[in-house]
Amino acid sequence: MSLFIATGSNLGDRLLYLNEAREALSHEFLFIAESRVYESLAVDYLNQPDFYNQVLEFKIPDDNPESVMKKLLEIEKTLGRNRIIPKGPRVIDIDMIFWDDVKINTAALQIPHPRLFERSFVVLPLSELPGFKKLHLKFQFNFSFDNTASPIS
Repeated sequence: MSLFIATGSNLGDRLLYLNEAREALSHEFLFIAESRVYESLAVDYLNQPDFYNQVLEFKIPDDNPESVMKKLLEIEKTLGRNRIIPKGPRVIDIDMIFWDDVKINTAALQIPHPRLFERSFVVLPLSELPGFKKLHLKFQFNFSFDNTASPIS
């Protein structure tokens, strides 16, 4: 069973921030795999730099999803995330996108992440991970997007 986390950065040394997020998350959860890093234009709030994005796969922890979400927000804050402009520029963004193939819909948390299916910068890297095969059996993934993401290497 896997926990899937998407990371993104569009300020400063974007690759460094993704690496720091992966390291911090790996201290909290048992690391399984990582996608390549993708570059994409911003969506929603367009007046900002391009993003680097990556999806990480971890073993499901003993904590509940709400506790894990709190840890993700703490890691963002530790890495310098400031929430000044909604959906605006950020040194790091960390989103829980899947908790195995379970659907969660509470006031505090919605899993799968609500907009992931329409975002190339989440679906493409996610599709590279070993746990994607199980997700693909339960969820409908579209590989045609209004936005584009490309691997940086």
